[in-house]
Amino acid sequence: MDTLATLTAKYQASLSFDIQGGCVAASERTQILLAFVQEVTFRQSVAVNDEITANQLLTYTYQNYP
Repeated sequence: MDTLATLTAKYQASLSFDIQGGCVAASERTQILLAFVQEVTFRQSVAVNDEITANQLLTYTYQNYP
């Protein structure tokens, strides 16, 4: 299972790869990873406190976005 830190690192690595490749817009992978980062951050927030869904999302990203 990923953590928010490892998921953020995956997003940053993907964004860095896009920039180094000369992309003028973020790739689909980068956009998807950003959406997961935002959703996990929201789910783990004090206002929502939905650790079950956050953990499911982190497990999904671990399995599908190496």
